Amino acid sequence: MTVPAAADGTADRAADEPADELADFITHCVPLTGFAAFDLYATGMARLYLDTARGQVGDAQFTKFWAAWKEAVAQGKGPQALDLPHREVARALIYLWYTGAWPRLAPVAHATLRREVANTESVASPSAYVEGLVWRTFHGHPAGAKPPGFGTWAVKPPAPTWQSLDGLRTDLDLADVPYRTGLAAEVAPDAIPDELIPGHRLSRHIPPSAVPTAAAAGSEAATTPEEATP
Repeated sequence: MTVPAAADGTADRAADEPADELADFITHCVPLTGFAAFDLYATGMARLYLDTARGQVGDAQFTKFWAAWKEAVAQGKGPQALDLPHREVARALIYLWYTGAWPRLAPVAHATLRREVANTESVASPSAYVEGLVWRTFHGHPAGAKPPGFGTWAVKPPAPTWQSLDGLRTDLDLADVPYRTGLAAEVAPDAIPDELIPGHRLSRHIPPSAVPTAAAAGSEAATTPEEATP
């Protein structure tokens, strides 16, 4: 994989674009990634990923894709509602958020989009690898960066509370509700239990003083974060 140079002027153009463009990008990447907007902002990669996608696909083609994707989201549909080239761009965006790299597109999509760049996988930036969402999905950390801290190898990572999308929808009492991308119209974000939201659970709405110690966590008399919260 190679690190591409910014040759299309996206960095210079970014200063002249409205601030809400980035918010719009993150909002519509939420249903693509499955992560909350808070987590996408926290990576610090949103502007880089938006510029990377534009540079890879081309301004005109990315604008068409983005309009099609926003319309699909507004109708409660997912990437499957897009045509093949746009579906490939959606897949590439997901790949970019999770790994920090832009993938090789399907040859048919590459030809249809008439891309002016080589159809090869490339890393958006060295820091993008570190901020990949893939590490957060299993509470891990990128090899060689962001070490979790001394002794954490002895602490068992929290297990997921659901094993499938159907299980998640059942936990949220949405089993009988028609599926809608991102659950935007089905349940308010604040109503989703913290343990069902991607990311490190102990960082959400729990004061540090309320987190039980490793020894207490293994005992039957351990105080839960909810009980310890004043």
